[in-house]
Amino acid sequence: MSESTKTDFIELIAENSKVNGLDELTSKIIGILFIEPKELALGELANRTGYSLSAVCTAMKFIERAGIVKKSKKPKSRKVYFYMEKDMLALTLQIMRRKYENIILPSKQKLPKIIEQYKQKSTKESVEELRIVETYYNEVLFFEQILKESIERFEQYDVNKNNG
Repeated sequence: MSESTKTDFIELIAENSKVNGLDELTSKIIGILFIEPKELALGELANRTGYSLSAVCTAMKFIERAGIVKKSKKPKSRKVYFYMEKDMLALTLQIMRRKYENIILPSKQKLPKIIEQYKQKSTKESVEELRIVETYYNEVLFFEQILKESIERFEQYDVNKNNG
């Protein structure tokens, strides 16, 4: 494989990442880590992206918190290394589960109480806000249904993929 082929793939992954709202540097890092079979040191990522170590470090904190990459250290080394899962379906499933656990479940728990509090108010403004909150709650419930079905389909695909 030529270096330009590798660069083309990195650029494709970076462009796909930008569509999801990520900035130039973060998208480039994801492209580099996705094609790389082994973990890369933070300094190597800075060299490959052409950005400062500080900028790459900041981007990596965001990517790590999002669960897109894994951080590690090697014994007797002060370097920090990063690795990205190569299975896009597993990565997507992980993101979907995180949304379910960190957005859907807390929203389902808190919104009924918020709705009840709005119902006890009787101003014109509160009635309009109540409508907005109730619509949001219904959308959360709908999104939960879609997310559950999608997670089940991804899990089923994964089982089928591993069995044959």
